[in-house]
Amino acid sequence: MFYDRFTRVLHLLFAVGIVAQLFVSEWMHHPRPDKPGNFLYEIHEYLGIALLIVLLVHWLWSLVRGGPVSLGQFFPWFTAARRAALWADIRLYLAHIVKFRLPGTDEPSPLAGAVQGLGLLVVTAMAASGTIIYFYTPETWQITGWLRQVFEIHELLANLVWAYLVVHIGASILHRFFGHKIVTEMFNFWGKNPGS
Repeated sequence: MFYDRFTRVLHLLFAVGIVAQLFVSEWMHHPRPDKPGNFLYEIHEYLGIALLIVLLVHWLWSLVRGGPVSLGQFFPWFTAARRAALWADIRLYLAHIVKFRLPGTDEPSPLAGAVQGLGLLVVTAMAASGTIIYFYTPETWQITGWLRQVFEIHELLANLVWAYLVVHIGASILHRFFGHKIVTEMFNFWGKNPGS
């Protein structure tokens, strides 16, 4: 597996937290000027702040950890070599898909890294916008001006996170179907760290 144990624990924490947030948001009631929110809204607020902390720890850890998956793996857009590797990986996936197969998972995939990087950006922006809403919303719950824009961004990001979740889990299921052990390795907290 490419990821160290601490990264796998962080992944588990924000995976469970994000899924919980998405489902809680379906049944929570937002506060209104004339009516408070329900207890699920409070859970959503506190879980969102906790998720932001976990995500920030993940970002910091990604900057300092060693191993084969660097932070640059998640953002291949900034160097010619990484962009070339990404396009080569996309062509590799397309060549396999037309044969109803998927490439092996022995090496970190530039395509998977780029998709994971986009997902991390979206969920971090979602947690950050939710935290801004938590700290800056007046007690009257009359949201106007720039805070209204943050609120709308937060709601738009929720749809993107749902889409990302479907793609991410779908890709994991497909890899499992083709015999790749990505999921079991990602949640194997007792396995060795890369390079140890």
